[in-house]
Amino acid sequence: MNHWLTILTLVPFLGGLVIAGLGAERKNLVRGLALACSLVGLGGALCLWLHFEAKTGELQFIEKFDWVKSLGIQYFLGVDGLGLLMVLLTAIVTPLAILASWRMDDRPQVYHALILWLQAGLFGTFTALNFFHWFLFWELGLIPAFFLIKLWGGPKRGPAATQFFIYTMVGSVALLLSFLVIRLATGSFDFIDLANMAKTGELNTKLAAMMPWLSWKSNIGLIVFFGAFLGFAVKVPAIPFHTWLPAAYAEAPSPVTMLLTGVMSKMGMYGFLRILLPIFPEQIRQVLTPLLWLAVATIVLSACAAFAQRDLKRMLAYSSINHLGYCLLALFAATSVVTGVNNSDLQKAAALDGARCKCSTTASRRQRCSCSCRSSKNAAGACAALMISAASAKSCPCSPA
Repeated sequence: MNHWLTILTLVPFLGGLVIAGLGAERKNLVRGLALACSLVGLGGALCLWLHFEAKTGELQFIEKFDWVKSLGIQYFLGVDGLGLLMVLLTAIVTPLAILASWRMDDRPQVYHALILWLQAGLFGTFTALNFFHWFLFWELGLIPAFFLIKLWGGPKRGPAATQFFIYTMVGSVALLLSFLVIRLATGSFDFIDLANMAKTGELNTKLAAMMPWLSWKSNIGLIVFFGAFLGFAVKVPAIPFHTWLPAAYAEAPSPVTMLLTGVMSKMGMYGFLRILLPIFPEQIRQVLTPLLWLAVATIVLSACAAFAQRDLKRMLAYSSINHLGYCLLALFAATSVVTGVNNSDLQKAAALDGARCKCSTTASRRQRCSCSCRSSKNAAGACAALMISAASAKSCPCSPA
């Protein structure tokens, strides 16, 4: 069994512990060690990429063993193409942020230790496949960001850091409560097992069976979905859960803003693709129209707000919300064009592709390609699919050459 992913996560974490113990006067050593640890992480991520078999489409570099067996908690790591992409992004942005912080003289050992711990949290978030394990890294990625804003931010860093903490904590609590309900219903924290249960409808059945005396027991799955949705919507963020982000971007040091916009803003989208879409496909389809309009509102309103900004960082903040709104729109539109197909892998692939065209077989076995957005019964979904097609500059394969 390989332990590449564990080593990849431990290197920045242990490096941060070593750096935190150094004195503030040893600035050059602190900076050199921090850069070296981040470059080791980059080298490890490149090794994963070189040894990754893209043709299989399966999870690779898997590490799995029981951690707390009685609670269904496993140490379960693995990456597919999506996880590997996010690991590479983290490994590239972190050394750049450290280089941009080279002249940081205020408590450099604490500053660089927090950046490395943030990198470790991000690596763990993008590789963990058991909720308990994943949630630890999710929080490990948020806590250093709070202190980086609070201790090294601009004049209004206090309110910005507090707002960041409150929003992300509320989202994390909602997410935790949702998965505790799922654990009580299914006995599992495993993302892969839960996705398989969702495919067969077993997950909804078990959630409804938890409270058989309730007249609305069939909606328990939807309530659990909204709790998990809130956790990721705050992190993306989608409007109206976005108000923490402009202040955090504006007050954070520029290298920290690089990490916030370059990697941490993608954590929410990763959660949608890795967790929400595979585990709650039916619930997403039930509220698909409001979700599509939420994504459209995120795009339009954040773009308007960006035009009104006079501060460059705040403009970048609203631009980031705008671009993530397009990501949400692609995800929800892809869900709409595969409505009726209870296949989370297909839905995730469609979301990554933007708008997907599906093929149908005629009675005479002749295949013809038809653009799903044309036959969509959901007007918002059709509109979204057209917008994504235009944005990605890809022509529909069913259109004439």
